[in-house]
This record gives sequence, C-alpha cells and structure tokens, in this order.
Amino acid sequence: MKKVIKFLLCLLFALTLLFPVGALVSACFGYTFELTSFLAVSVIIAVISVFTVIFSIISKDKIINKGIIILSYILLPLSFINAVIYIFESGELLVAICMLVSAVCCFFIMIRNIMSTVSKIIVSVLFSLMTAFVIFFAFMMLTFGNIGQNTIVKNIESPNGSFYAQVIDSDQGALGGDTLVNVYEKREIDNFIFKLKDKPQRVYLGEWIEYESMHISWKDDKCLVINSVEYEIE
Repeated sequence: MKKVIKFLLCLLFALTLLFPVGALVSACFGYTFELTSFLAVSVIIAVISVFTVIFSIISKDKIINKGIIILSYILLPLSFINAVIYIFESGELLVAICMLVSAVCCFFIMIRNIMSTVSKIIVSVLFSLMTAFVIFFAFMMLTFGNIGQNTIVKNIESPNGSFYAQVIDSDQGALGGDTLVNVYEKREIDNFIFKLKDKPQRVYLGEWIEYESMHISWKDDKCLVINSVEYEIE
C-alpha cells in the first residue's frame, strides 16, 4: 500500500508541475505550450488526489520516507499555484472545483504527516487563507474573466503548407475590440495531453470586426497580403 501511495504522490507532483514547467521551459526555447484540455487534466489531478487520500486512510500508517514527506509538503503550495493558473487559463467552474479538491487532498496528506500540533495549526491557517484567495480569484474570473474573448474567424494556409495565417476577432466587451492576424509555422508536437508549437508572429492589428471586410491572401510562402499591403514573414 505504501508503494502505491508513493507512486500516486509522485504522479500527482509530476502532473501538478506539467503546465507551469512546460510553459516556462517552452518559452525559453521560443515555443508555446498548451494543454489539450485543462478540464481533462484537472479531473485527472483531482481523481489521483482523492485516491491518494483514500489509500492513505486505508493504510493508516504515516509516510516515513523523508523524500516523500518533503514531496507531500511541496504539493500543497504547488496545488494552489496550479489552481490559479488553471482557473486563469480555462475560466471553467468545473476546473476550479477539481483544483480545489486537489488542494484539500494535498492539505490532508500534509497534515497527516506533520507531527507538531503547532505546525498543524500554522498550516491550517495558511491553508484557509490560500483557499479563500483561490475561491475569490475563481469567482472574479468566472464572473468577469469572459468579458474579453478571442474567436478564430478563419485560417489561411500558405501555398506550400509551411505556415498558416489565423484571423482572430478579439471582443473586449464595452471596450470594443480588435481584429488580429497571427502567423503560425505549421510545425507542432500534438499528443493526448499537450501541444508544443512555435510562437505566433503578430503581423496585423486592426479595428474591431474589420475581419468582415478584410481581404487576406498569401503572395508566397514568406509574404502575406492584407488589404493590398504586403507583410513579410520572418
């Protein structure tokens, strides 16, 4: 049973770090890192967290491995950081619930392996404050986070298929909006969990709803023509 708990904790730690570390490392090398589905990953994280707690209760024994104990301590603050990132990126209620479930489970695991009563009190107070902050943040994001929305209007592939231009309607609510044109190199790693692709090149920023009358086409694989103006692709 202890081996199962250790495995689940390590798996939970890896999944918790997946997006923040993936995004950071990818940015350093000029790529963008995207999860295929924040909801799917958050549900997996929540399920693993719950099963870790269940097995921990069934086992009844505390974790004695120092490395695993340290890991369980790190998981709690990481789970809150991850919750904020996932809520910000997805803006979905179910994602927020799943991430809070994971944070509660990580709190239980941490408390279970703390010996000092004073330490338990301190951790409980910090947990309450962080939970209140995440709930408030989730409320603000779910209430006001969808005011600005980007909608992909169309994709135009270059002649040889190496690039594609993406026309985006950026609606900012009462603030108006913009029409954006980004160019992507058609080269990416796409698997079940995440997508890794080159950062887009912003070639055009126009007025809101301009896309309805916009004339856009490729002159060649390195030149995009928008409303008779040529834009070179780097």
